[in-house]
Amino acid sequence: MNEDPFGPVAIPNRFDTLDAAITEANRLPFGLAADGCTRSEAVACRLPVEAKAGMMTITHPGLALPEVPFDGLKEPGYGTEGGSQALDACFDTRFVSRKA
Repeated sequence: MNEDPFGPVAIPNRFDTLDAAITEANRLPFGLAADGCTRSEAVACRLPVEAKAGMMTITHPGLALPEVPFDGLKEPGYGTEGGSQALDACFDTRFVSRKA
């Protein structure tokens, strides 16, 4: 659990505290995706704020949809695929103001 296999690997872990789980999730320089399973609304609200991952699903498998952005944080997170955000690299956004 110290290398990024860049593949669909799931290693379930249990933690005694939410702080310990978040610390472990943020320990490595990888942050593509994270999954969390909880019945607590408080935990479900804290996870996406404190766990550093570009994509997160909580108690359901909702990452592989074509209409959502596919992006990461930290080392593997360069660029976005999917969703309207993937088109941002194709455009030069400009603002022009002119007095009529």
